[in-house]
Amino acid sequence: MPAVVSAAGPDVVRFGVLHPNLTTVIHEIAKRTGAYQRHNLNVVETRFKSGQTVEGVEQLWRGNLDFYMGGAPEIPRLNSRLIESGSPAPLAVVSGANPGHTSLVLSNKLHPKTIDEILHSPLRIAVSSLSSVHLAFFRGYLLAEKHLLTKDIAWQFLAVRGGDMVPALLTGQIDGFLHSEPTTTLAIVNNAGHLFMHAADGDMGPNPPPATLMGSRRDFIKDKNEIAKRFMRAIFDANEAYEKDPAAMAPVIAEWSGQDEKIVRLAEKRMNPVTSLTHAQAEKWWDFIGKAMIERGELSPKLRPFEDIFDLSLQPLGHT
Repeated sequence: MPAVVSAAGPDVVRFGVLHPNLTTVIHEIAKRTGAYQRHNLNVVETRFKSGQTVEGVEQLWRGNLDFYMGGAPEIPRLNSRLIESGSPAPLAVVSGANPGHTSLVLSNKLHPKTIDEILHSPLRIAVSSLSSVHLAFFRGYLLAEKHLLTKDIAWQFLAVRGGDMVPALLTGQIDGFLHSEPTTTLAIVNNAGHLFMHAADGDMGPNPPPATLMGSRRDFIKDKNEIAKRFMRAIFDANEAYEKDPAAMAPVIAEWSGQDEKIVRLAEKRMNPVTSLTHAQAEKWWDFIGKAMIERGELSPKLRPFEDIFDLSLQPLGHT
């Protein structure tokens, strides 16, 4: 796309991202391919360690960031708290990535034919935190596909750092984990466990919604609308660069995520960093994950998905 010319110099956008993390790699692709520069943007990056999703969302809310990209449930949670206190929802989900990137990896001691065989077994299943996006997704799957709540099954969910899941599986401290790449591939190549279910393959229901959400402040979208739209067009340029040749992006992804390039290439088929959001995907997120969070008391029943959570106005024309 042609460069956006401005005598005043590039406009600053403050972008918070989880790092090192495969879920936010579209940002690094945008940097490396010159997408931000072509749209006359100076994107100032703030990195948050994986597991610090709440901190990133709070920095967005406090006005210290203009966009934030991380785990899906936190923006709805913050908006929910403020709506319950009588305030309007200050944040908006504007895009999403990694639909269906949740994997259920089981110990090599367990080889059930279906998940129904093990739902009532006292398994120790690791999640990165008890507010994990993968646990939220799994709860949505249980509710939508099995008509069950997590209290109805016998599993014990244990908070374990993603980097510690493979050793814990190898040493028998856990029976499996719910996580995403590269943890899944690392478990497979180290013979610590086997991939039992992968959401993107339809194992946890059809058409899984995005698991990573990009958010902004509603006041920023209103007051700096032209800049916000340019930022999203730059992200779509990065999407196009990735889709054109995913294999060529492996070195970029490896460096950003701090993983060996061989692992990234093995994980590629279970990755989808392309960042966009249609109305149907947003609706699916609400029906699949949002309603399960309301059922657990994590979100207010007052929340309205397209008034209080999602704002798709920044998506380039033809992508909503």
